[in-house]
Amino acid sequence: MASSGESSSRRNATTTDAEPKQLSPLSIITLHNIKDRPYQKRNRKLPGGTVRYFDNNDPRYGWLLDGWLAEERRVPSGRLYRYYYDPVGRQYQTKTKVLCAWEKMGVIFVHP
Repeated sequence: MASSGESSSRRNATTTDAEPKQLSPLSIITLHNIKDRPYQKRNRKLPGGTVRYFDNNDPRYGWLLDGWLAEERRVPSGRLYRYYYDPVGRQYQTKTKVLCAWEKMGVIFVHP
């Protein structure tokens, strides 16, 4: 159980060193798809950096569809990088690109 001072996002986060426990079953499958891909830059972990995964169970990422993941990668300098992954494991750099992908798939319609 989380301490009273711990935020809900921290409880729902999954680090690369821990087993995913707060993610939905579809998100866990996506996480395995991401980790099973061939060696890529995103698989490198910098000393002192952290990587956490979130799905639509976290209030900040409630807009994500089931099976989609958000990755927060904090580097030693403190800079935070966010990446989004679809259930197949494709990476998207921004929320706007995710919404455009959903529109192309016919899942949503984005009105300008």
